[in-house]
Amino acid sequence: MTGGPRNDGLDADRQTQHEQRDRPETAGRAHDRQVLVVGGDPTAIATAGFLDQAGLDPVLARPPSEQTGPDTLTLWRPGMVLLGRLGLRRPVEAIGTRLDRLARPNVNSSWTTDQSDRPALLSVRRARLSGLLDRRVRDRIRTPERPVAGIDRAHNRVNVTFEGGIEESFDTVVTTDSTLAPTVEPRHSAATTHTWAFDWPAETPAPEGPTERWNDDQAVFSVPVADSTRVRLVSVADPRHAATDIDSLKRRFGALLGWTANPFETLSQHAIQYHQGTRAVPVSLHADGVVLIESAARASLPGDCLRTTLGIEDAWVLADALAYGPRDRDDALNEYEQRRRRRERELDHCSTTATQAVRPPKDLSPLLARLCARRALAFRHVTSGHLPDIAESIPASL
Repeated sequence: MTGGPRNDGLDADRQTQHEQRDRPETAGRAHDRQVLVVGGDPTAIATAGFLDQAGLDPVLARPPSEQTGPDTLTLWRPGMVLLGRLGLRRPVEAIGTRLDRLARPNVNSSWTTDQSDRPALLSVRRARLSGLLDRRVRDRIRTPERPVAGIDRAHNRVNVTFEGGIEESFDTVVTTDSTLAPTVEPRHSAATTHTWAFDWPAETPAPEGPTERWNDDQAVFSVPVADSTRVRLVSVADPRHAATDIDSLKRRFGALLGWTANPFETLSQHAIQYHQGTRAVPVSLHADGVVLIESAARASLPGDCLRTTLGIEDAWVLADALAYGPRDRDDALNEYEQRRRRRERELDHCSTTATQAVRPPKDLSPLLARLCARRALAFRHVTSGHLPDIAESIPASL
């Protein structure tokens, strides 16, 4: 994509912002489209930023209901490279915590890598990343005060109703909320997952770096972020066992979490956030001008270190396809979907070729085995000493 967003005056960011995609048939001219982005999460804001950078003058609106997501996000190198195109490479690196080590206490294995000039994996508070994107993007983009109330698709347009009965028509609507695209039927649903998340109590010593521990249908992760350590407990067991009181969690996860001082001894009940999810995989990423990105577009799992980066990739590829791809809207959205499906296949293939040391334990459930493989890919820079090829040549490889 081309465009001239503001930058930090930093040479590295300036260089990435002036790179151009090799699309000779469309280079130098963006298609004229009216695009609404619905969502308040970092991916939605980044999407609006990339669309604006491509000259499409997007509108960014709030969804019908507030969406919640993980308090702590991880950014893989490709996501950081793409955010650099919005002038945010160094600001994001400044607020993030580098993840240059990994420990698996249940197999007595740990890895550490020397810090390179560019981080390969960062943890960052969701609110801080959203704040950075807000400051960089929102002052250039129209943002209606009223949230979206509903959409209606007819005659190659998407008619959007905002709260209070205000209506406006768009060529394309982009959303992280799958409920706004009811005709995009699910292909299948992933198994139900149960997740408990909390900050490690300040009174109890926390692990020094990222850790993960696996046991059949349960997993425990910890990751340092800002001035704390974020803990995530994951289970794919029967939902009848989804108790949220501390005593129950201690009985279920205490052995997995007890590689250092046990946080349950000083953990407050109100500090625990519980989420139950069953994510449907859509048959198509778009229908009648409504297109899905980020968590609405794929069945992500709690603890997947690639989730946020894949959403940012969605944003960049979609903006590129709408601005410089086929003139017909549906053909452009088909191109977006084909490119994202290809990327998912490449990631899945690369995940299955993890090094021997970090392969999923044999007794893991299929769902957790997939999650373990994806995390192994994200931490490949630590366990093998270098980034996998699939994380290089961004954005050309997308």
